[in-house]
Amino acid sequence: MNKNHHITTQAELEELIERYFDGDTSVLEEQMLRETLADCPWSSEVIDEARFTMGYFAAHSHEGQRVARKNNRNKFIGIAASIAIVLAAGGYALWHQQQSAGVCIAYVNGQIVQDDDKVMALIVNDLSMMDNAADAMTDQLSSLGAALELDNE
Repeated sequence: MNKNHHITTQAELEELIERYFDGDTSVLEEQMLRETLADCPWSSEVIDEARFTMGYFAAHSHEGQRVARKNNRNKFIGIAASIAIVLAAGGYALWHQQQSAGVCIAYVNGQIVQDDDKVMALIVNDLSMMDNAADAMTDQLSSLGAALELDNE
């Protein structure tokens, strides 16, 4: 087809569509076909199928480019956010370590105890009570085990 030639009939358009799908059109003919399909009044099974197929591929290729750009941008944002989180967590840990170095705090009945000696005494007392409770449980389990062994004899 001549580049100055315009499609004037439905039959001519359908013939160009057939040549397009056979791979026998030039770039200029393909451009003319796309322009004609975009705003011609004709409709047939061949024309409607070509509109759908060519429109789908055009929308799909643009969508693919948009998705690729969006994915690249999202990857960059994700990496930047991850780095920011790691830096913030590290900075907070260092700050907190400096702020709480050598500080001993306990809460007793809802009251803050900050005297190191008192806090350590509370800890020693609690550990001693747990040790006594563990010893008592061990004794009870031993007694229970001995009673079970007597029953099995």
